[in-house]
Amino acid sequence: MRWTLLTFCLMGGGALAAAPDPARLMQGWAAAYATNDGARAAAQYTADARLWGSVSREQTVGTAAITAYFARVRPGATGIDVRFGEFALRELAPGVAVASGHYTFLRRLADGSETQEPSRFSMVMVRGADGLWRIADHHSSRLPR
Repeated sequence: MRWTLLTFCLMGGGALAAAPDPARLMQGWAAAYATNDGARAAAQYTADARLWGSVSREQTVGTAAITAYFARVRPGATGIDVRFGEFALRELAPGVAVASGHYTFLRRLADGSETQEPSRFSMVMVRGADGLWRIADHHSSRLPR
């Protein structure tokens, strides 16, 4: 599959342990994030992936560390979600794709209110020997106010 510069808007979808193409991998990542299940989220990444998370001062490396990062408790939150805004998805080489753009983290609180954290991201995704795509490098940071 060959892509040119594309802009997508993803609105959820089924979570997959890994995905057959980069756009579906991103949908699976968002669905896994919403479960607050660290192992399910980490399954979207390569074994040696690197994550610069928006709530960490250090880079998170490898499956165990990424599992722990995504398994942390969101204080006061009764539900979490991430919604993709505008982003570009490009194939850099066969089996290597990069996406960069905006997403918003949402947290529903016990009092019924919702907080939103507009953020920016980049994800480098690679297709493994099994033909499935996984995230090899992921950077996320909050948008400046």
